[in-house]
Amino acid sequence: MLWFAPVLCVLCLLSGAKAGKVCSRPPYVQSAASKPEKFVFEPGESVTYTCRPGYIRHAGSNKVTCSITGTWSHPTLACKPRACAYPGPLENGDLHHEDLTFQSWIRFSCHDGYILHGANVSSCTETGQWSQKLPVCEPVTCRPPPIPEFGRLATYFPNEGNLSTFRDVVKYECLPTYALFGNETATCGANGNWSQVPECRDVKCQRPPELQNGFMTFSTFRKYNYKEVVTYGCNPTYVLEGQRHSFCEKDGEWSPKPTCRAPCQLTVKKAVVLYNGNKIDIQKISNRQIHHADIIGFYCTDEPGKCGYPADTQCLDGTITIPSCFKEIGFWNWLTKDPSGLPSCT
Repeated sequence: MLWFAPVLCVLCLLSGAKAGKVCSRPPYVQSAASKPEKFVFEPGESVTYTCRPGYIRHAGSNKVTCSITGTWSHPTLACKPRACAYPGPLENGDLHHEDLTFQSWIRFSCHDGYILHGANVSSCTETGQWSQKLPVCEPVTCRPPPIPEFGRLATYFPNEGNLSTFRDVVKYECLPTYALFGNETATCGANGNWSQVPECRDVKCQRPPELQNGFMTFSTFRKYNYKEVVTYGCNPTYVLEGQRHSFCEKDGEWSPKPTCRAPCQLTVKKAVVLYNGNKIDIQKISNRQIHHADIIGFYCTDEPGKCGYPADTQCLDGTITIPSCFKEIGFWNWLTKDPSGLPSCT
């Protein structure tokens, strides 16, 4: 039996060599866990990887196997972070982020004039949902607008609770005889305050100035209130040029008054003229006067063509210029034909 001992020793060595070719812990795969969890794996055994919470399988096989040489097959599994849906848009606000995947953060902010109601940050959770709901940007509110002394609100539409919201506008007006200085509107601002409110002042004008060659109606000797009106008129034969009414303005002065323009006296004693579209003897024009801005045509002769034509001239505030081509028929040229009777020049 002495031969049996060496053989037994050889078998023991061979058995010990085979038992030593085992695999230790499986290779590390980022963002994944393996099962079963053991310290030693026999050749032929496999482990299965699963992506950790918050990650999903992207590519590769989820298994590795321990080989007879005591090494693991190469792991190919790739896990990527789970994505969260874009939570916006945020009306009247902005979302600030770099990523929309697991463990990333998103920050919320509102535009000027709006206040954030809700969480200002939210994170993407392992389930692909955001940790917080999308907040709301509500407009800033303003208390009822101030009313200036001697003034009132012409337009004002408050919301519930008699409050106004950002960018709401009110319109002011002054009580009668008071003048408004500043903007007639005020706006609810981003800071919850109204923009500058106008001022209502008591404005007076002195008695309006007289009109040369004219008159005023209802012009008593007193001071006049803001926006009061006087009406001007011209004496007979004078023409009013400009606005007939003048107003007491907020600077305490009157708006520009009109002017009375003088008529023109026709010094020509004898002539046939074109006036108001008709040929007429100049002597038949009342008082031989025409009004300011009136146009009258004096007939002239075209010698080469032996025809007549009217040369127009206009009355300008009492001044009129007789055309140089006009020749008045007198004692020394009585044989000359009156150009108004000649064929019309074409």
